[in-house]
Amino acid sequence: MTQKSEAVEDPRVHRTRKLLQQAFIELTVEKGFAALTVRDITERAMMNRSTFYRHYLDKYDLLEQYMDELFVLFEDREGIANLNPNEVPSNLIDLLKHFQQFGDFYRVMLTAKIDPFVEQRLRQKTEKHFFSCFSQTFSDRDSSSFDLSYNVTLAASCGAIVWWLEREQPYPPEQLARWLNKFIYDMYSSSLKPNENPIGE
Repeated sequence: MTQKSEAVEDPRVHRTRKLLQQAFIELTVEKGFAALTVRDITERAMMNRSTFYRHYLDKYDLLEQYMDELFVLFEDREGIANLNPNEVPSNLIDLLKHFQQFGDFYRVMLTAKIDPFVEQRLRQKTEKHFFSCFSQTFSDRDSSSFDLSYNVTLAASCGAIVWWLEREQPYPPEQLARWLNKFIYDMYSSSLKPNENPIGE
């Protein structure tokens, strides 16, 4: 573990990984994930295959590690302690800006018909880290209605991001972030209210 951490901090290793990731993103847009091979990636990055395999097991591992590295950056940024409909978490805006910057790539990965395993894992990671923006607010909640609202809101919010990508981002990230923030606030505020008219009473 220590050896791997030290290697990642090496500027040469960091540059190599970034070049491989860049080649992966470009070629995914051009060819689609299914048709992409390790040879394609290494040729675009002008590296040999042995270099690739020192960092990744295969293209699936490259995608997995890329998404993990990406979302760690946003998790490290300060969010908000209490959900506020008028105060959008900065890491949510930054995440949407990243999706906008690499819109072609995420349109392919999130909206196209690709490997079901890849689609499932990518959506799971997007959903998980999307809601890390609000983790401080929701970490102590425990109720059946909250759990239902969490899953409904999760699906709807990620669906909104996919809709936004499919239409080539018709609204700026800041606007989408405000809408999502308000939607999430309204949903959770409703789910956490006490039931004033319980069934059967």
